[in-house]
Amino acid sequence: MQSPRLLPRALMLETAGLAFLTTVAPMMASAQALTKAVGTFNVFVGLMLTASILVFGTGFVVWSVRLGTWPTYRTEGVRIMEWGVVILFVLVVILAIVQFFQSHARAAAYIVSTIVLILVAAAILVMAAKGEKKKEERRPPSQQGFP
Repeated sequence: MQSPRLLPRALMLETAGLAFLTTVAPMMASAQALTKAVGTFNVFVGLMLTASILVFGTGFVVWSVRLGTWPTYRTEGVRIMEWGVVILFVLVVILAIVQFFQSHARAAAYIVSTIVLILVAAAILVMAAKGEKKKEERRPPSQQGFP
């Protein structure tokens, strides 16, 4: 049997432990969600890079197979290669944006919040402009002076 003096101390430690867990558990869950999001983003980057290489390669094969044809149908191969380069460019821009967000979190949060604020204000203005105008009830001239 525990002494009466140790019981409040054990209860205090247990309460402190529960308070610590309730404080730390959401942060750990948030960190796990962030890790999953980063993992999903890495898969997306890999798929986009693969798509870019495949599209560019397909365009190059089409361009080289149609080397001696007349009239030349090689422009289709060039267009396909252009799309491969476009996909690669989009990938580089997305990676640059993510790198900026990771390096400058406070500035990125300010920029995103400013953009969201501007979009919300624009949406409010558009909805206000499209609102129905009140139509005044017109009375015939003979009833204008009387209620």
